[in-house]
Amino acid sequence: MKEQLEEIVKNSINLDSIDFNELIQFMLKNIGNPDGYLRDNLIYRGFCELILNGKFTEEQLVTILKTCLDDEHLYLNITDYGISDDVFMRSFSALVITLILGKDREKRSLPEELIIEVIHRSIHYLFLESDYRGFVNTKGWAHGVAHGSDLLTEAIRHPLMMDSQLLWNALQSLKSCLHTEYALIDEEEERMLPVIDALLDKGLTDEQLVTWLKELHYIEIEDWHKKYRYEWNVKKFEAALLRHLLKSTKCTKTTNWIVYESPAVV
Repeated sequence: MKEQLEEIVKNSINLDSIDFNELIQFMLKNIGNPDGYLRDNLIYRGFCELILNGKFTEEQLVTILKTCLDDEHLYLNITDYGISDDVFMRSFSALVITLILGKDREKRSLPEELIIEVIHRSIHYLFLESDYRGFVNTKGWAHGVAHGSDLLTEAIRHPLMMDSQLLWNALQSLKSCLHTEYALIDEEEERMLPVIDALLDKGLTDEQLVTWLKELHYIEIEDWHKKYRYEWNVKKFEAALLRHLLKSTKCTKTTNWIVYESPAVV
């Protein structure tokens, strides 16, 4: 199977010779393999190649989506709140779901009930994820916050994302990632910016964004070091958001608040 995947990512194999059902089972089983080469270079890139180029049937896409969404993949041991290799299964399942959501946004071929479930679980994922590691030595990228942000962006962009309460919940899920004592150092804030753009496109107002930013600075924690880490994450995100907003003419109230009123030093 590894050899097949290597040929797939190189575009040097006749796809007619592949048993896709067997390949899918292998890929789903190893989607979170701690071996970075197998996970990143073969499994994920293989999914990119095959999903984006329409090589899977609708039935196969549904199988992949339901599997990646379940408690043994996107939510694998997510409530254990510990550091483990399980994060690779969760975060790379999130990336594959992102691919399928993006494809369905264009084609609208998958069952609506399933897509709505995906949207809800995509928002809830970042609330629950507590392994915030970015790059893990010898094992490669875990990047749960970044991958979860990619997934959240695509969920918001989907036409079936129409509930205004869900849009606000999406903002709160980002807040949960910033309000952590783990210092986010692998440019997670840059991956959060498309979430903001997607929310603005769906109707989030300048005033609502300012209100949310103000909430980020309400940190009622007595432990000074934990509070310092929260503030560090918020400052980094706010600085990235300011640079992003200055490139456009939208959200002038938010931009002015960050520049003139925010407690953060940006």
